Amino acid sequence: MERNIQLEGATNFRDLGGYEASEGSKIRKGLIYRSDHLSNLTSSDFNVLNKLGIKTVCDFRSENEMIENPSPFNQSSSPKLLHIPIKTLGTQDLQELSSREGITSQELANALQSHYVLYVNQHKKKYSSFLENIALGEIPIVFHCFAGKDRTGFASLLLLGLMGVKKDVIIEDYLLTNKYYKGPTSGSNWNEVISEKIKPLFEARIDYINAAFNEIENRYIKIDDFVIKELNITLDIIDKIKNKILE
Repeated sequence: MERNIQLEGATNFRDLGGYEASEGSKIRKGLIYRSDHLSNLTSSDFNVLNKLGIKTVCDFRSENEMIENPSPFNQSSSPKLLHIPIKTLGTQDLQELSSREGITSQELANALQSHYVLYVNQHKKKYSSFLENIALGEIPIVFHCFAGKDRTGFASLLLLGLMGVKKDVIIEDYLLTNKYYKGPTSGSNWNEVISEKIKPLFEARIDYINAAFNEIENRYIKIDDFVIKELNITLDIIDKIKNKILE
C-alpha cells in the first residue's frame, strides 16, 4: 500500500495503518499518521488534513524549534495541538554541530545514534504522555518532530511494538523516511543540496533505530515490558489503544 499522503508543505506524512499486529489483528488505516513538521502547510494541505479527519496534531519539537518554525495549530484549533517537547539536537543545534570545523560525517552519525539511546532513557514521561493521549485523546492523530524521523521514529517504534508489530516491519517503516523525506522545508540556511558530510542528519539509518532497540532489549524481552515497567503505562491504557486502533 502507498502510505505517503501527498502534501505541498510536508513530504514525510504517512499512514501507519495496515501493519500486521498481534494475534492476527491489523492497525486500522486512517487513524495514526506520522510526519515531518507541518509549519509550511498550504491551504490545500489543510483541506487534505480535514478530509483525513485529523483531530490531534502531536508535536515533539522543542520550544526553540517552535519559534523557528511555528506550528499552524494550537490548543483551541481544529485539529488540536498536543505539544510534547522533546529537547534533543534541534535544528539550531544540528546547524551548529554540522558547521563545526573539522567535524566528520561519522561524528555526526555517532551524535545522532546516541540520541536514540537517550529517547529510551531520558524521555520516558514524554513518550508515556504520547501513548496515554492515543488511548484517551481524540484520533485520528498525526505525530511529528522536525524531519519525522528521530523522535517520531522512536514514538512509532513504541506504538507499533506495543501493538505487536514485528521488529523487522518497524525498521522497514522507519526506513521509509529515506524514500519520502525531501529535506528541510524551513527557511533555515541549510545547504540547498544536502552535502555528503551532513547526510547522516537527514537519513534514517538502521544503526540509529537499532541503538534504541538494543537499549530496550538489553533489559527486556518485549517492548510491552519496557512500556509497562519504565513508562508506567497500565494494561488498561494498552487495551484502550488496542481497542481503538486495531481491527
